[in-house]
Formats: sequence, structure tokens, C-alpha cells
Amino acid sequence: MPSAVRGRHGLDAHQLSPWYFPSAAAYREKLEGAGFSVKEIRIVPRPTALPTSIEPWLDTFAQSFFGALPQPNRSSARAEVADLLRPVLMDETGTWIADYVRLRFRATRAE
Repeated sequence: MPSAVRGRHGLDAHQLSPWYFPSAAAYREKLEGAGFSVKEIRIVPRPTALPTSIEPWLDTFAQSFFGALPQPNRSSARAEVADLLRPVLMDETGTWIADYVRLRFRATRAE
């Protein structure tokens, strides 16, 4: 949920977020700190067309944010988020594109 919407609804995003999206450099540091030798690491963009609008995606993946709101406020907050995301995640044909990425790496246990 964008910070603009969270703030209007008094939500603490850090407390509610179930996600962890490290950079390749941050994950390399974690792997090496755990005794691995990183051979390759990269972030791979994976834009994915959604079969529906963004709202069902939000219902599934942003439930921790919307569930923290009183029931009467959830629909309007979801609509606010969709409005903010539309210019960024909807293409010219009206298809919503999730901006997924993958973190791929190859590492071996350091000896």
C-alpha cells in the first residue's frame, strides 16, 4: 500500500509489512555473512500481466495492510491504491502489469 494511503489511514507500514525485498548487494552480504561464496547474483525483472484488475491482486497480496483497517474503510483505501497505481502499472490496452522481480543467485558453501 503506498505511503500516501497508509498515512491517511494511520497505518504503520513497517509493522504491517510481511515482505522483504533486499537488493542484490544486501542479499549478497547476507549470504556471505552466513558462510557462502556468491558466484552470481542479480535482480531479474519479471513483469506479469494480471488476468483481472489490480483489486483482486491487492486483496490477495496486501491483506495485511487492508485487514488492519476498519471494514468500512477497506474499499475506499483499495480504490485509492488502485488510482495511484493505474498510471504506473496499467498499460495502454488497460491491462494491469504486476512489476514482479526475481532475485537469482548461485552460491556455494565457503570452505
